Amino acid sequence: MTEVLSGLKVNGDSIRHLTDSVLEASLKGIDTHGLALFPHYVEGFSKGRLKRNPQFRILKNNAAAKVVDADGAVGHHAGIFAMDFCIDMASKYGTGTVAVKNSSHFGAANFFTEYAARHNMLGFAFTNTNSLVKAHNAVEPFFGTNPICFSAPIEGEDPLCLDMATSVISWNYVRNHKTTKQPLQDGLAYDEHGKFTTDPFKAKCVRPIGDYKGFGLGMMIEIVCSMLTDSEIGRDLSPMFGSDMTKGRGISHYFQAVDIAKFVNPKKFLSRMKNLADRIRSLTPLEGEKVMIPGDPEKQMLAVRKKNGIPMEEAVWAEFLKITDKFSLAEIIKN
Repeated sequence: MTEVLSGLKVNGDSIRHLTDSVLEASLKGIDTHGLALFPHYVEGFSKGRLKRNPQFRILKNNAAAKVVDADGAVGHHAGIFAMDFCIDMASKYGTGTVAVKNSSHFGAANFFTEYAARHNMLGFAFTNTNSLVKAHNAVEPFFGTNPICFSAPIEGEDPLCLDMATSVISWNYVRNHKTTKQPLQDGLAYDEHGKFTTDPFKAKCVRPIGDYKGFGLGMMIEIVCSMLTDSEIGRDLSPMFGSDMTKGRGISHYFQAVDIAKFVNPKKFLSRMKNLADRIRSLTPLEGEKVMIPGDPEKQMLAVRKKNGIPMEEAVWAEFLKITDKFSLAEIIKN
């Protein structure tokens, strides 16, 4: 992947953050935001949607808050650039917040919050997306899947991570079902008339979590992303897929880091987090189930895939081979 992007003259930071993010996502089982999206990013760099050498600009530069123009960078690069500022500000003032405009899809949000957690910070990451989630009591969508992501460090293990869309599924989940031609479960997506459909080809938008509650959370995220940066709202953003790949999308993000040391001894915090996690995990499970905390399924999948490799659908693998036949040197694991 690095060789492909280098051949397109993409700068080193964009290459590193993008490839690290998609690989980590797939290793953790977050396939909707992992390697399957790499061909799309390659197309974005090739056709101009993504800047190969973005020039970040700080538009508002306050002690603990900044606004950054990402200049059409790939979102993985813009996010780490912003979170580095958040961590630096938090180490001085207790908290640091960066709102980012003129960016693009940033992949799995946990990439940024766990980065903060490894610096003994609490990490937060939000982003707006194009309109894909049905508005409450309406036929059509208004906000995007607008994820909420939070991470905190834990003693002796990878950070706790809550990474959830404000919809019951991501749009990439629908796309993956189109690829495999498998029906969706009922109650997840709606057709053009605002009625539930299990046909991924008829799906036009997805269901918010908790219905009106998810709709409200999506609105909250829209406000801190697009309103604080004076950017386009999700309803007015072009789709990630099927739109003009020569033009940027203008996505906006919001990142925050909180320095634990400004509140409590970090060692005590990490120890208490471990105790909290273990107490929850030791609860009596339902028959056939396992009690877990946010991020546990990804930690378990990470161990499995580091050992056995990352599975990939043949249709997705075919897209990699279209980019370069050098990918044929890798081994595909068929589901």
